[in-house]
Amino acid sequence: MYNPFKPGKEEGGPSTASGERYDPSAWTAAIKTNLRRKFGGVRFGAKPKYALVEADGKKVIVKINDVGPLRPGRIIDLNERTMRHFDPGLELGVIDDVRVSPLAGDNWTPGPVG
Repeated sequence: MYNPFKPGKEEGGPSTASGERYDPSAWTAAIKTNLRRKFGGVRFGAKPKYALVEADGKKVIVKINDVGPLRPGRIIDLNERTMRHFDPGLELGVIDDVRVSPLAGDNWTPGPVG
């Protein structure tokens, strides 16, 4: 999880790669910089990109609005709301066995699936 407004957090900043301001209450995420092309290019002013994130029997559609050199071993950093979907008490810190699938098109509604 990343939240640039929480004390002690190193990742990100208040502005995302898409130009949006980080919003801990939205369904958003950041992907590794080298995955930008696979997700259709996440860049300032571009149409939003979406992904399906699956773990622990739960699924959620997120808007990919940021990229970055994430910590080693990570492919995606979820914002606070999305992380709480998978880890309500924010006790885990990292979710193992996450599957991230890019979604084609730009007509998706972020949030839980099923």
